[in-house]
Amino acid sequence: MEKYAPLWEPLQVGSVTLKNRVVVTAHALQYAVDNLMTQQSVDYYEERAKGGAGLILTEAQAVLPNSRGLAPRTHQGWDPAVIPVYRRLAEAVHRHGAKVFVDLSHFGVEDHSSMFLDNWRALWSASGVPSFTYNEIGKPMTREDIAELASGFARSARNAKTAGLDGAEVHAAHGYLLCSFLSPLTNLRTDEYGGNTENRCRIVLECAQAVRDECGPDFPVGVRLSLVEGVPGGIDAEEGERIARYLADSGLFDYFSISAGNASTFDQVVSPMSMPGARLVDLAARAKKVVNGLPVLTANGITDLSIAADIVEQGHADMVAMTRAHIADPHLVSKARSGREQEIRHCVSANQGCINRMAQGWSLTCTQNPAAGREELLGIDTFSRTSTPKKVVVVGGGPAGMRAAEVAASRGHEVVLLERDDRLGGQIRYAAQIATRGRWNVMVKDMERQLALHGVDVRLGTDATVDDVRALAPDHVVLATGSTWRTDGFSAKTAFRPGIPGLEHVRVLDPIQALANPELCGERVLVVDDTGEYTALGLAETLAQAGKTVEVITAGMYLGEKILLTLDVGHLYPRLHALGVTLTPQHIVGAVTEEGAVLTRVWDFQNRVLPVDSVVTVMLRDPETSLAAGLREHFEVSQIGDCSAPRQVDQAIYEGEMAGRAV
Repeated sequence: MEKYAPLWEPLQVGSVTLKNRVVVTAHALQYAVDNLMTQQSVDYYEERAKGGAGLILTEAQAVLPNSRGLAPRTHQGWDPAVIPVYRRLAEAVHRHGAKVFVDLSHFGVEDHSSMFLDNWRALWSASGVPSFTYNEIGKPMTREDIAELASGFARSARNAKTAGLDGAEVHAAHGYLLCSFLSPLTNLRTDEYGGNTENRCRIVLECAQAVRDECGPDFPVGVRLSLVEGVPGGIDAEEGERIARYLADSGLFDYFSISAGNASTFDQVVSPMSMPGARLVDLAARAKKVVNGLPVLTANGITDLSIAADIVEQGHADMVAMTRAHIADPHLVSKARSGREQEIRHCVSANQGCINRMAQGWSLTCTQNPAAGREELLGIDTFSRTSTPKKVVVVGGGPAGMRAAEVAASRGHEVVLLERDDRLGGQIRYAAQIATRGRWNVMVKDMERQLALHGVDVRLGTDATVDDVRALAPDHVVLATGSTWRTDGFSAKTAFRPGIPGLEHVRVLDPIQALANPELCGERVLVVDDTGEYTALGLAETLAQAGKTVEVITAGMYLGEKILLTLDVGHLYPRLHALGVTLTPQHIVGAVTEEGAVLTRVWDFQNRVLPVDSVVTVMLRDPETSLAAGLREHFEVSQIGDCSAPRQVDQAIYEGEMAGRAV
């Protein structure tokens, strides 16, 4: 039997036959121009179809102009102007035997009513309950509004069918407009659209009926549901089952896409690295029992084909969403089916290139896969072997250097990688030692396999000099020597001073030293964060688990400012509080004395002395460029990653990709 055979079985969804059970669900790409899908979106979806996915859902397509009507990167499905690009999408996906459904949505109060001067309006809502995200009070919909909404669903579905798309999904999950009607927490109406389960489902059925009436029986219609919201007073599992049963009994739907959460619990829907994947499978299994044998789709953090196959084999769901897995590697299905499973790049659930960027209104890409969103430039069909092989020396075995070495070697160059440590991975290897961040090792192992596959000559324990490189006689050198953490306490927020005064009175460590040798920290540790990223808080959790008393301070408004949008904060903060970690925002270290660290509040300069055994400075990093000038005297040099400018791993891997292609 073929490996993962349950996934490869065809599945009938209404009038459409899917070639397999692997699905890419709706997720925000934000490549739109003038509110319409673009060729960039088509290229993105085609790459996933080319890679073997059976069904692809479009990014949410707003069914009316009053749902983020003029947000420049939000898609509008109601406008007939979208038909030509939908047609290109259908043709592109069908070329590879996949199907594509349109996701039809209205965001309700999870929106901004006055972001754009020519699109001010009252946001629609079920009952005037404020948005969980933006705290704006919406306008309770009238019957006329509801009729207009149903017409918008119908018109948008017609555009999709006219263009040749294969079906539609009615989005009634995640706290968006239809979900706000389904939820007893946000639907406080006393008319025929509120009260009992049947009344709260009425608007969903009317929108689905409008799609059916417009598109006919040969156009499959599904519904996406939050079977639970995860908040008191919201949809719980029993009510979710009642909703699913009632919708299934209507006969309007061909499949059910089962998710969870609303805008206030979205971190439960898209699991970050600290949470296990496949956490919503039990909800899909519950739904399967009540939807009259209709196909059920499960989602959330399923990154491994073995887990996906087991879900189908056990009968918990009929289809499995591997959405972030396909962002990281759009060809994971074809690689698995052609015996190249060792080439798959696995999503590590860092949520940096996808969820984080989406929440900021930026275009989607991927930490592991710089080609995501850049398919025209970096897609699989753009890759070619060189006609003039060169010898390339890469100095530095962190993410940037590893990716540069892999890409250059895969193009036919002879590549030698020099790394001074006894293992590859650079600072990511240390990041993987932080509590709950072990999946960073998955990325390192993926990259190590690629280096071996393409025959890169990896030389560990080599602290390269200019003479060492010259002895190898390369045609090109890639310098990827990374960065080093500073321990002087200098911060742009306190640029009036060269660093923290009095550090000679205490042991000072950088985060790598603290992770590698926690015993050096003593029992009382102060972590000073100037980054807003995960490192300081993750380090605090790791040290607290080792029994140390830890306080973390930042001059910022709150700790973890840059990981709110990766959905980490809602999971990390409770763990830190349970461990007794003290979180102190809006403070700097004014000085260190023999009595301890003087913590100074930034607003009024009030001081508190904290006795400590060590201070860990998670602050600035300096690029490691000691070889740069000497190498440039002799060779053509590409300087990439942190040794160009210290940033995140996303930029390092992107620059490694580009350097490998440029040689």
